[in-house]
Amino acid sequence: MTLEPSSPLPLYHQLERVLAERIADGRYRDGFPGDLELAAEFSVSRGTVRQALERLARSGLIVRHQGRGSFVAAPLEYPLGRFYRFAHEMHVRGIPESSRVLARGTVRAPAAVAAALGLARGERVLRIVRLRLAGDRPLLLETSHFPDAIGAPLRFADLSAGSLYDLLEASGVRLSRVTEEVHPVSLREEEGEAFGLPSGAPAFAVERIAVAGARPVEHRLVLAPGDRVTLTASWGNLG
Repeated sequence: MTLEPSSPLPLYHQLERVLAERIADGRYRDGFPGDLELAAEFSVSRGTVRQALERLARSGLIVRHQGRGSFVAAPLEYPLGRFYRFAHEMHVRGIPESSRVLARGTVRAPAAVAAALGLARGERVLRIVRLRLAGDRPLLLETSHFPDAIGAPLRFADLSAGSLYDLLEASGVRLSRVTEEVHPVSLREEEGEAFGLPSGAPAFAVERIAVAGARPVEHRLVLAPGDRVTLTASWGNLG
């Protein structure tokens, strides 16, 4: 395959698109080519290759290691049975994380949310909707509801990166446990648009209740596309 030097799209951007399509097709499951190999295949400079790979790394599609080369990023592992924090997980993997705040405001609690939080139906709660990104790639769509008093520290905080739980704990809310239920779902049109996926794309829905002491303090619904997230679990010695 050749790139088009006469195209208004820069060569590094063309190369990025080609490599992203190959990654999506599973072309590089057994190993990602080196800079020199890509430069020779596409008849471009190493500088062009590096620009394309830097953009792929920022989008979370590949991981680059000094002296070792580039690797296709594994699907995000969402471990069940432990307290998962997206921001912390991305930090461990060396991938920049960010969040787009799609909605934030006080609403009347839907029936299911009120029941989960032990509130009266229609009681006021803080609702926060965030799209969580690894690099430039959206991985999780989170809708959280907090009792009004608990959510006060989040009302005007910068939520463009980091963990809501870190902000809560800094305000004195000590989380003691979480429970989660997982269901397979199909993304609705507006949900698919957030991920750049078509309506009906398969996903996991993870419903979480976070508890501080004996009090439920958050109801969270996490949507995770099935091609970007892997649910994992582990147990001890079964004897």
